[in-house]
Amino acid sequence: MRNRGFSLIELMIGLALAVILILLSVPNYATWTADAQIRNGVESVATGLRFAHGEAIKRNAAVEFILDPTTATGGWQINVVGVGVVQTTSFGEAATRVQFAPTPAGATTVTFTGLGAVAAANADASPILTEIAASHAGTVTDTRPLTVLVGGGRTGIKICDPAITDATSPRFCTAA
Repeated sequence: MRNRGFSLIELMIGLALAVILILLSVPNYATWTADAQIRNGVESVATGLRFAHGEAIKRNAAVEFILDPTTATGGWQINVVGVGVVQTTSFGEAATRVQFAPTPAGATTVTFTGLGAVAAANADASPILTEIAASHAGTVTDTRPLTVLVGGGRTGIKICDPAITDATSPRFCTAA
């Protein structure tokens, strides 16, 4: 009777195939992780904007959403004008390499009125933040940047993909 099992050659071929498959998947995994970080950062910003919008309506008072796009402290803060900070959040590990580019350049604040509309001017007289573009700052180059649009439309806050060219797609970047 013959013993059953794998020969050394069969094991080596199986191991070589496994190594090849792993090497082929590493670049895709890096891109997937970078895209996930971008998505997490953008969703965090959109969540903060929606929270500030809701707080303004709930309190019937002006509420500011302040973005801190620097990678060192990265996060956002919600202030009730004249009262103080309601919530502060950092991006943390979920978005460590995401770069945020506010429009207009240097704008970091959105002020919502007590009715939930975007105020014409911020309490600190800074430019009104209307768009936040997020991209990956690491070595991965084939990532998908996303944008958060602020103001206008039904909800006033929209996550969109600038690469989408079909105007009928809900992910198309138009006014929120």
